[in-house]
Amino acid sequence: MRTWKKAFIQLILLLFICGSVMAAPNENSEKKKDDKETTFHPHEKVLVTATLTRHMIKDCSSSVSVIDINDILALPGVSNALNLLNNQPGIFIRQTSAFGRADVDIRGIGQRGRRIAVLVDGRPEKMGLFGCTVTHAFPLDNVERIEIVRGPSSVLYGSEALGGVVNILTHMPKEKFETDFEATYGSFNTQQYNLKHGGNFNRLSYFLTVDRRSSNGHRENSEYQGNAVTGKIQYKWADDLRSSFQVKYFEGRKYEAGPLDHPLSDFWNDYKRGAADFSIRKGNPDNEIVFKLYTNFGHHIFSDGWHSRDYVNGGILHYTNKHITNNELTIGGDFRFLGGKSYNFPKGEWQKNEQAVFIHDQYVLWNKWILSTGFRLHRDSLYGLQVSPQWGVVFQINDSTSVRGNINKGFRSPQLNELYMYPAANPDLKPEIVWNYELGFKKSITSWLVFDGCYFHMNGTNFIETQLNDSPPPFYQFRNTGEFAFNGIEASLRASLYKNLSFHLFYTYLDTGEKTKGRPGQKADLSLRWDSYPYFISLQGQYVTDYFAGDFSTRPLPSYFLLNSRISFNVSKKTKIFLDINNLFNKDYNIYVELPGIASGIYPMPGRNLNIGFKITP
Repeated sequence: MRTWKKAFIQLILLLFICGSVMAAPNENSEKKKDDKETTFHPHEKVLVTATLTRHMIKDCSSSVSVIDINDILALPGVSNALNLLNNQPGIFIRQTSAFGRADVDIRGIGQRGRRIAVLVDGRPEKMGLFGCTVTHAFPLDNVERIEIVRGPSSVLYGSEALGGVVNILTHMPKEKFETDFEATYGSFNTQQYNLKHGGNFNRLSYFLTVDRRSSNGHRENSEYQGNAVTGKIQYKWADDLRSSFQVKYFEGRKYEAGPLDHPLSDFWNDYKRGAADFSIRKGNPDNEIVFKLYTNFGHHIFSDGWHSRDYVNGGILHYTNKHITNNELTIGGDFRFLGGKSYNFPKGEWQKNEQAVFIHDQYVLWNKWILSTGFRLHRDSLYGLQVSPQWGVVFQINDSTSVRGNINKGFRSPQLNELYMYPAANPDLKPEIVWNYELGFKKSITSWLVFDGCYFHMNGTNFIETQLNDSPPPFYQFRNTGEFAFNGIEASLRASLYKNLSFHLFYTYLDTGEKTKGRPGQKADLSLRWDSYPYFISLQGQYVTDYFAGDFSTRPLPSYFLLNSRISFNVSKKTKIFLDINNLFNKDYNIYVELPGIASGIYPMPGRNLNIGFKITP
């Protein structure tokens, strides 16, 4: 075992021993009940993605981020839901332009969503053949909140949760009727229109959206047009029983101008993506069962002749029991069928299936320690079984200070395109594996200033990459490559300076060793907001450095600092106008995007641009 691993485990044991000495058992049963309610049913900011149940952020051993509705309203110039993540610690977005793809890397792992679990209200969103996420198929029309788990989460979410989880949570009305219309116009003939309507009638509630976005793009041959509709209906059959059904459909065409080294002419992608799910939730806070059936489907036509259809159909069942004092046990299982058909080269039809069972337990010890463990047994119809464990600990030193630690394993199953579809395919591929070790610290320095930070180390093996074939043809083949090690630090400082003024500062340091291509070594994000009705002003700054377009720190890209702003004014209680100015300093900067073939490379980003709009709430 490596020295740093020994040190990490020894530190966890030391914290455990210290907590045991400092915390005496409390025999008062009513006090235990109150502590259980505080831990498992808090009235403060909570999230559900890290454990499948409601928990305070400070009670989670994983490193998590939450983007709430206030953050969404403050971010200027965001064209889809995943672009909202760009200013979070540990996260970098690779994009070819302001519209279109927004490929998420969490701690240097992403690969166009293939190594990240992307969910909508817990429904996985993936392409059946490639395992990618079509990121511009996630407009902002119904997004209320996004929860992010940084680091592997395969125990609960299975394959693809190798680098982390992004769960987009959608809106449901709280008023009897809710309607609003928003429109914007800006640089590059960019136009966005969004209509929302919903209602809440105690037992029955619904929400519908229509969204249209288009732009000529900031480069020649970079036009974009996308249309989306969503619908969601929920019915409460009894106090402890409710069901919901939601659908989504997106169609869009994105022209790609290509990287600077290989410009493309009249190259476009047509995407049609749909999804639906049906959920039943029954129980009370101490005993709950959730069942979800879902489907994803797509139809893709590209200008280079690609033509395909794909699907992912699946289900999720989990049961949570909290009857044992200070203990929360979740058991569950999931399954999915993936497949698709290509109508051109490589012509054919492919499919596979996966099934899994998992267990996650969390125990509160002496009102100071939160100990958790989990285990997943996953079966893939093509390669067999995969086991994924997890251990976590949180030590609440006092009301303002906590320490957390986490050890877990993530994996990603080989996708159908890697196994069978192209000449480079390799049916002998093994799952990609990542072991994650992290230690975090959170401190409320004052009532208005909070610090949070963590150190992590990830060991990866069997990553699937294209390499020269020793015995051609073909000349290239998908292979499980050797080991890699990523280390990093994530830190945040949040301050409420005055009643109307708030400040956020996030810093990320990422050491990827030789694998530096497209992974910034350092990133700092700044957010400053002033909210005093009827005015609202926000500034979003980002500094990126130690950035390379090649491995082994080759082909350095210039460091850059971006500053974006949003200014809004409430003309009345029902009408608001706003102005977004992006890249205020008109900075020339580039982003490296890794795509198949000659599309990989350095993409220039837009200079200064602005959008003006209004929102009406009848």
